[in-house]
Amino acid sequence: MASLTLKETLVRLRDGRLNARELCERCLARANKLSSLNMYISRTERGARQQAERADQCLHKSGQEAKKALEGIPVAFKDNLCTRDAPTTCASRMLLDYRPPYDATMVSRMLDSGAVLVGKTNLDEFAMGSGSTDSIVGPVKNPWTLLFQKTPHRYRFRANQSGCCQLETSPKLSEDEVKVRRRGLHTSASRLSQSSTVLEPADQSGSGLQRLSFEDDSDWLVTGGSSGGSAAAVASGTALVAFGSDTGGSTRNPASYCGVVGLKPTYGLLSRHGLIPLVNSMDVPGIVTKTVEDAAIVLNTVAGHDVQDSTTVTDPYQPVQLDDRFSLEGVHIGIPKTLTFFPGVNDPVLAMRGGSPVISERGNTSCTGVSDRV
Repeated sequence: MASLTLKETLVRLRDGRLNARELCERCLARANKLSSLNMYISRTERGARQQAERADQCLHKSGQEAKKALEGIPVAFKDNLCTRDAPTTCASRMLLDYRPPYDATMVSRMLDSGAVLVGKTNLDEFAMGSGSTDSIVGPVKNPWTLLFQKTPHRYRFRANQSGCCQLETSPKLSEDEVKVRRRGLHTSASRLSQSSTVLEPADQSGSGLQRLSFEDDSDWLVTGGSSGGSAAAVASGTALVAFGSDTGGSTRNPASYCGVVGLKPTYGLLSRHGLIPLVNSMDVPGIVTKTVEDAAIVLNTVAGHDVQDSTTVTDPYQPVQLDDRFSLEGVHIGIPKTLTFFPGVNDPVLAMRGGSPVISERGNTSCTGVSDRV
C-alpha cells in the first residue's frame, strides 16, 4: 500500500477497494515503526482517525462519488505551518507549547478537500538550514539510510510492479554476499529517480519491517532541508502528500535527497497565510509527493487567490494540465562538472557524473558534463 501514488490511491478509495480508515491506520502504524527517523515533531493520531471516518462516510454514500478532491488522503505539514488542532513549534523551544488560533490557508484548503492530517513534520529551527539537523527535537534521518547502514544484510532492494523502489527483509548474508549487496545498493542509488520512491516492508501487513534502530548516532544519512521531515514522510510512505516551505531550496533540496518530487510554486500562486516566515519576500509553501502528476493534483487543489494574503495573484487560477505524451526523446542535458568532479564525493554520486543512466535509458537522450564558469 505504501507504494501507491496519490492518483492510484484516489482511484482505490473511490471504487471501494480501499477505505480511508484503513489507509490512515497503515500510515500511522508505519510512522510509529519508523519513529527513530525523527520525521515528525507531533502526530495527530486521534484527529486523523476522526477525519478518516468522516471521509469514509462521504466516500461510501450509495450512488455518489466523492465530491472532495482529496477525500481520505493522508497529509503531513511542516511544523512552521499553523494548525489550530495541533502544536506549531517551528522546531524551536520558543514555540514548544504554541497552539495557533487558526489554520494556515494551505492547511484549511487541504482539510476542506477531504485530506487527513497525520502529523507535523520536523525541520531546521524556524526553517533556517539546509540539512534538517538543527531542530530542538533532533535531526531528521533519511529513510534511505536503510540502504546504506552498516548492517545491510537485514534488507534487500527491489522494484515492485509499479516501478517503485522497495526494501524487504532478508536473511543474514555471508561477508562476501554483504560486499556484493552493498555494491548493488550503490548501483541502485543511481536509479532512484526513475519513478516514485518509497520504502515498503516485504509483506503488506507491515510486519516485515521492524522498528528502525541505528548502531550509533552517526549511522544515518541526512535528508537535506529545511523541509527534511516532509520529504522523509513521503519517501517512507507515512503520508501520501506533505507540505514544506521553500525560500532558497528548502523543499526541492530534501526532495532530491529522499528521492521524491519537491515543487516550489511561483511566488504568489499559493497563500503564505499561516506560514511562519523566514524571508517574507521569498517564502513559498512547497509540495512534496511521489510523482509529478501527484504534485499537479495537489497544486490544483490549493492554488489561487487568498484574501488573507495580499501577495497572492488575483487572476483566476488556471489548473495545470500535464501532457501524457511528454517525452525526453532527443533531449540533451548538461550537468555542471563542479557538482560531481571534486574529491570526497561518494560513489553513488560519482556514478551520475557522466549523466544519469536512468534518463539515458528512457530514450534517445544524451548527457554531457559542462563547465559552470561564465
